[in-house]
Amino acid sequence: MSTLSSFDPIQVIRKRRYGPGEHSDEELQWWIESYTNGSVPDYQMAAWLMATCFRPLSRNETAQLTHCMVQSTPGGPLQWNKGTNPQTMAALVDKHSTGGVGDKVSLILSPLVASLGVGVPMISGRGLGHTGGTIDKLESIPGFDTQLSTADFQRLVAERGAAMAQAGPELCPADRQLYALRDCTSTVESIGLQTASIMCKKIAEHPDSLILDCKYGNGSFQSTAAAAGELAVNMVQTGHANGLEPTVGFLTQMSQPLGTAIGNWLEVQECLEIMELYKTRKPKETNGTVDDNAPIDISPTTHVTDARLNYDLICLTCLQAGQMLLQSKLPQYQDQTLSELTQLAYDHLTQKPDTLNMFWDMGKAQGAKGDSIQDWYPPAAEIYQGVDIVAPTTGRLIEISTTQLGLLANVSLGAGRKQVHESVDPYAGMLLRCKLGHQVREGQPMLTLYAPEEKITSAVMEQVARCFTIQQNDNEAAAPLKPVVTHVVTLEDGVQEMSWEELAPCFHELYPNEVYHHRRSE
Repeated sequence: MSTLSSFDPIQVIRKRRYGPGEHSDEELQWWIESYTNGSVPDYQMAAWLMATCFRPLSRNETAQLTHCMVQSTPGGPLQWNKGTNPQTMAALVDKHSTGGVGDKVSLILSPLVASLGVGVPMISGRGLGHTGGTIDKLESIPGFDTQLSTADFQRLVAERGAAMAQAGPELCPADRQLYALRDCTSTVESIGLQTASIMCKKIAEHPDSLILDCKYGNGSFQSTAAAAGELAVNMVQTGHANGLEPTVGFLTQMSQPLGTAIGNWLEVQECLEIMELYKTRKPKETNGTVDDNAPIDISPTTHVTDARLNYDLICLTCLQAGQMLLQSKLPQYQDQTLSELTQLAYDHLTQKPDTLNMFWDMGKAQGAKGDSIQDWYPPAAEIYQGVDIVAPTTGRLIEISTTQLGLLANVSLGAGRKQVHESVDPYAGMLLRCKLGHQVREGQPMLTLYAPEEKITSAVMEQVARCFTIQQNDNEAAAPLKPVVTHVVTLEDGVQEMSWEELAPCFHELYPNEVYHHRRSE
């Protein structure tokens, strides 16, 4: 308990609402400690939270608020004994995404990076509203335990190189209390409060460095690149101020679902099939000799994995993996560029079984049942019969109402939740059959719904169909589509646009020509 007992809650609230000046570090420390121990009641904290929406926290205040929330963790940030296993503990790098529809990057990213020698301690959350959650996805695997003790979490990272778990009640309890209050007082959108809530758990987890995926567009919480950039700059500065050096962010657009699957098991299945691409590689031959430089054939092997539909997922995952390798400061990666390391990650993912094997080992270590990955697949009796939503006309798909699609998948079909305490249907969801820029024919499936028959009502089907906008006049030029990642955010340079030319060859290989229109003169 702090010895700073001279602050008046009413004056703290007035200062936040009217000024002048900023809260001192001592004032914020007392405020958070007093709320956590019950001295400051909910109604006074609620007033202060609302005041932050009218008079936002400065970046210094945000960094200090984050520090105070970290310090609410008993014993402070996790301490890692890197001598336990130098092979897996030489570098620890984590990633956080602000969330979006079909965002399943972590399921591939964590085992991919760990299989390349960088430790990945990843604490994740559940889905809410239109977004999915990594923990819900992992728990669709039979027996997969995400409720790890701190000791088990650290042991598995040391032994296996990666662990994926949910935050326990002992991690940043101040954030747990504040988030519940923010959720019911309409103060979730405050940039300073968002930053502190996201970053405190990552700082308490205490990796060496962090990368951030800040999404924007009609499928994310930030509608524009400018809004996502403001949040990313705050998080990058807060990370550095609290010892996560470097913290680097990427702005990624969510004008459509990421990949093809929406829904917990469907997204796991999509990721498993991507991790199995090495099995179906068919390098082109030249005069009877395998051409190692030829583009990899990743033609679809099942109804989920299809390079025409999940090129954005694969590219984004490999770019983030490349940045994590770069930030690891391991000697084998320090003489390479981000583009080169992105391509290295892509080649590793699509040419070797290491990523899949790492995911399997991690699953087994965390209680997943079965003797092989096929045992994770649901019995045929539990798989829903798909219902197709077809194109009403012929033309080009130019817009997807991504947030609405996520809400329909999560709320109407049961793949997600409206309230934190609600359960989810692991096998409900949707599969996209086309992406932005694709030509569709009248009667062609655009998306397939998976859910109990009684949930796929005519009203739901009509709402899903209205999420797709088709341009009938093919004489009109299609609007240029940007790659999934558009900007990088660093402490030194702030928000910087990424050009198409500086992205790795895998982007150029996988992005379909008929979809991606780039003006190279720019």
